[in-house]
Amino acid sequence: MNRQLLLVEDDASLHRGIAFTLRQEGFDVTGVYNVADARDAIASRALAFDLIVLDVQLPDGNGFDFCAELRAARDATPIVFLTASDTELDVVRGLDLGGDDYITKPFRLREFLSRIHAVLRRRGAEPEPKPESDDV
Repeated sequence: MNRQLLLVEDDASLHRGIAFTLRQEGFDVTGVYNVADARDAIASRALAFDLIVLDVQLPDGNGFDFCAELRAARDATPIVFLTASDTELDVVRGLDLGGDDYITKPFRLREFLSRIHAVLRRRGAEPEPKPESDDV
């Protein structure tokens, strides 16, 4: 079964590009553009998402508050912040609120995918990568 991701990003062009790339990588992506729809997507699922990619600045709220809300409800779904907010204070805030990683825009696509895979490996949702060769 493919890993289930929730993408919460309000920039339509970026949203489409990220969703396309994640699907090419084998993820099943549920995409929403605001906090209210993210809440609905989580509430309507029988099984939890494997990971949430979460923007901070959204039209009806912010990702920091939504992350805190999820953690207060004991939702341990891994969260990767993907945002233009790049100050040290914002990065620390996102991680301290329960984010598993924090990536700033603009970002490198391959690094973004590697970070998502790394978070999923730490959570046991993906197998460890196989070595490239037998030479150790």
